[in-house]
Amino acid sequence: MRRNNHGQITVEAVLILAIFVSTTMAGTRLLKDKKILSSLVEAPWQHLSGMIENGVWGPPETGRGLHPNHITRHGSPQGDAP
Repeated sequence: MRRNNHGQITVEAVLILAIFVSTTMAGTRLLKDKKILSSLVEAPWQHLSGMIENGVWGPPETGRGLHPNHITRHGSPQGDAP
């Protein structure tokens, strides 16, 4: 009875390993094609980059006009005129 099952665990291990490898390859291909990971990293980084460059939450291109160093956003020691 034991002689019939000789090597069965090896065959099952190879089959499980083949399923695992093919599933992993299909998953990574899906992540690359749909650009899921890049959208998780790039989208928030655009807003963070805008805050680093311009001090405004938003993409850097749209926030450049709102940079605190522009003349219209400077503070004045006199304050607003009455």
